[in-house]
Amino acid sequence: MKTGRARRYRPLTLLLVSIMFLLVLMQTAFLSRQQALSELQQRAEADLARYALSVQQKLDRYKDLPRLLATHSSLRQALKATDAAQVQRTNEYLQQVNAIIGAADSYLMNAAGITVAASNWYKPNSFVGLDFSFRPYFQDALAGHAGRYFALGTTSRKRGYYFSWPVHDEDRVIGVVVVKIDLHEIEQDWNDPLQDIAVTDEDGIIVISTRPEWKFHALRALPRADLQRILASLRYLDHPLSALQVVKRETFNDHAQLITLLEGERISNGALDGVMTREYLLLQRPVPETGLKVSVMARLKPVQESVLQAVVLAGCIYLALVLLVLFLQARWRMVRERQQYVQELQNARDALETRVAERTADLSSTNARLLDEMAQHRSTQNELIQTAKLAVLGQMAAGINHELNQPLTAIRNYADNAAAFLRLGKPERAETNLQEIAGLTERMAKIIHPLKEFSRQSSGQPCPTSLKAVRDGAMSIMYGRLDQKGVELIWPPHLEQVFVLGDTLRLEQVLVNLLANALQAMESSDEKRIEVTLERREGRVRLSVHDSGPGIAVDDPQRVFEPFYTTKSSGQGLGLGLSISHRIMENLGGSLTAANHPRGGAVFTLELPAVAQPDPKQPEQPGQLPPNEDA
Repeated sequence: MKTGRARRYRPLTLLLVSIMFLLVLMQTAFLSRQQALSELQQRAEADLARYALSVQQKLDRYKDLPRLLATHSSLRQALKATDAAQVQRTNEYLQQVNAIIGAADSYLMNAAGITVAASNWYKPNSFVGLDFSFRPYFQDALAGHAGRYFALGTTSRKRGYYFSWPVHDEDRVIGVVVVKIDLHEIEQDWNDPLQDIAVTDEDGIIVISTRPEWKFHALRALPRADLQRILASLRYLDHPLSALQVVKRETFNDHAQLITLLEGERISNGALDGVMTREYLLLQRPVPETGLKVSVMARLKPVQESVLQAVVLAGCIYLALVLLVLFLQARWRMVRERQQYVQELQNARDALETRVAERTADLSSTNARLLDEMAQHRSTQNELIQTAKLAVLGQMAAGINHELNQPLTAIRNYADNAAAFLRLGKPERAETNLQEIAGLTERMAKIIHPLKEFSRQSSGQPCPTSLKAVRDGAMSIMYGRLDQKGVELIWPPHLEQVFVLGDTLRLEQVLVNLLANALQAMESSDEKRIEVTLERREGRVRLSVHDSGPGIAVDDPQRVFEPFYTTKSSGQGLGLGLSISHRIMENLGGSLTAANHPRGGAVFTLELPAVAQPDPKQPEQPGQLPPNEDA
């Protein structure tokens, strides 16, 4: 019954799917076209700025040349001269200047607009004797300011841009000097196959273009009055000045237009042959102080290709989704047909879950035993660390004894002196001796206090730790032995600014072990020197301890971290110090490595994660002591 109903609705479903397909394609085409047009506009605007700049640079190169020529005395003399020799010298001077600056022509006119001298004086079409008073550039210069003008030459019939400047004799304008440049080379540099470039004058007439058939045509139809004015000025001689066949014009945004041109392969008797239409994205930008405007007409072929690709992709995705829906429907029907097997699968799953529960119970019991063993292992490890610390304390007993003997002897002497002063009735002197005794006892307390701190158990929890605090704690324990052996110890500067994630007491123990090993390694060395260097890289801090001993005499320096491995003579160690130090660094999330230094000696490197400096208002970390002043 349901199958028959589905068959009745199948044509309606197919119709809805087809309508949705068309809507998706239309929307995709619209959105992709807008995006492609925006991207095309961005590229065209960049090219437009470059083209406008090239025109401006070309014109700016010559704009001040007439002003410079007007200051030359030869031109003023030629305008006043009555002999032909002076005029000839001016002709030759303009010819030489024109050859140097690369202009098309340079010429001098008197106040009546008659050309007195010209750079082309020797050519059949020389400007000498011609009247150019009707040109606006002459009229502007005669009025006392610079003139600029684009037109076809009445003699050469070539396009040119004219710069003019008045020639003064005191406060009076006696003539006009003009420099004409050829803009033909600009067209040769514009060769983008997907863009057509045009330069128009202030009336919208195309004067420069990459499309030769567009020259002397207007982008818009000119009013009759403007057309008659342009024709009367002979600016473009006898060219018809018709407008391009724009059949459609649409505003895309504030800076661009979409236009459709009616084009032909050739123009014959005013008619287009091989008529076709082409769409363009039109952008325009004026060239400052020139009256010219650069237009870029980007062809929409990339836009059409982008739209086609987007539509094809959207169609493929839509068809894929439709096929996916059909597949899911078929899959759903298959699932419904197999529902009769669900109960059997459920029974099998229940049996499997029972077996998994039994196995999980066994694994939980095994895991509990492993946790107990791990706890016992950590306890044993902590006991070994504490034992190693006590072993270090035993090695330090001789140094501490030496440090305490001096204050004890001084205390005995001060006590005897105090008793003698009391017998002599000098309590002030006796009080001074007693104060000295109190200071010596305080010094002895400072000597003994680091031993108590070093021997106590650590919390073992990593926290922000100052390397300066670690250095001070280790030096309070090792300074006596190092000084007794005459070891030169060099620390890196600014350790108070370096913090790592660690534990102060455990890092002190590691550093004491490394310094003690280095001290023993240098017993037979002439130079006893330990250099500690600091390196920060990629969120890690590396502290290297380099001694001047003989180095590690094994093929693999990492063997020194094996338990009970030692190179010391019998009775000097168990070979656990470096092994425990290695384990401490691993527990703190760091590492300890050993190597032989290229300059000789061994180098041990501690590496820990770097952390930011903690807030100074926070309480002081356990185990951090103030630096021992006597150290």
